[in-house]
Amino acid sequence: MAGQTGPRAADRTLEVLELVAGSPSPVPAKALARSLGCALSTAYALLAPLTERGYLVRTDGGYALGYQVSALHRAFQRQMGLTDGIDDLLARMRQATRASANYVAYQGDGLVIADVRTVAADGDQRPELTVGVDPRFHAYAHGKIALAAAGPAARRRYLEQPGLRRFTPRTIASVDRLDEELRRIRRTGVALDVEEARTGLACLAAPVLGADGAVIGSVSLAVRPEDLRARRHQLIAAVKQAAREASPAHPS
Repeated sequence: MAGQTGPRAADRTLEVLELVAGSPSPVPAKALARSLGCALSTAYALLAPLTERGYLVRTDGGYALGYQVSALHRAFQRQMGLTDGIDDLLARMRQATRASANYVAYQGDGLVIADVRTVAADGDQRPELTVGVDPRFHAYAHGKIALAAAGPAARRRYLEQPGLRRFTPRTIASVDRLDEELRRIRRTGVALDVEEARTGLACLAAPVLGADGAVIGSVSLAVRPEDLRARRHQLIAAVKQAAREASPAHPS
């Protein structure tokens, strides 16, 4: 493959898949070659196995994601326990609390967001939930749940990179204050943030436990700060109950 073999070829192949996935429309081979900084023949050599195996499909406008991506996503959902029941639970939360309801699944050392589900109506307040490593974990309620459950080494890596950045004047930017907050979360089983990640947004979250008792995700509600102050106890009770129902060990 134009002199590329082994890990480098695999890395380039994944880069092609990511480029196509990140495009709103099919991507021509020439555009992929330009993005990769490689010859057109190399781009075609990378595209061939992806197309043959169904991860990409060739259209008149270029290359788009293929059916195997959908199969991978379904397998990922099964492994993460992300069943249709999660969506039903979030819909019930949304209806009962009149707030944006969210589910975040953690992976790896617990500080990587693997998947996100949200049920919200137009005009609802909602956090900016992104898959991957999020530098706002210490500012959002769902991120504090992950930090509270993470081991010392994982928390230390987070404090070193990305670190405690400020996003609003209310963001916790002190290690001592964060440690105190995480101890409170472990004690009470609920995390709060009031305009720490974004002005005008308040969130509360509770941990979802796997069959072994480890934290595998969280459910959260997003409201306006004044709404949290007015309905604090109701919202905390709702998010804790939803987290119990979302836990795989919860009796059906």
